[in-house]
Amino acid sequence: MNPLESKPANELLLIAIGNDARQDDGLGWAFGQAMEAGKGFRGAVVYRYQLQVEDALLIAGYRTVLFVDACREELPMGFEFTPLKADADFGFTTHQLSPATVLALSRQLYGAAPQAFLLKISGTAWALERGLSKAGAQNLASALKEAEALQGAKK
Repeated sequence: MNPLESKPANELLLIAIGNDARQDDGLGWAFGQAMEAGKGFRGAVVYRYQLQVEDALLIAGYRTVLFVDACREELPMGFEFTPLKADADFGFTTHQLSPATVLALSRQLYGAAPQAFLLKISGTAWALERGLSKAGAQNLASALKEAEALQGAKK
């Protein structure tokens, strides 16, 4: 399955999660901005500090959703694309939801089950400061190169 194959704009939603004022926590936003600025991306991009219950309604209107977020784990390629399954995992609070929980809510509340993927990009620095770390920027570049290859695969 290719989450970035060429589709009409109303069929693909990229949700960039993070905070660009906290170094590598901004990797999701940086990915979204690069995709919007690049050629060949046909989809909508929204930016979130964190996912909320309201995002279940947002994703219900799309066929494919790609959630992009930074992670603290060191991934072999610096990033990881994985298919996402709905999982209503509510913890202590619903203030911050996982992508799998938003997907489950979309199905439960709106009967919508978009095909969903998660792109995790490894980060190493999380201070209250603008700008990506060197390692984060390298991992972002690798993820963008893979995204470009995925887009080119369907052209």
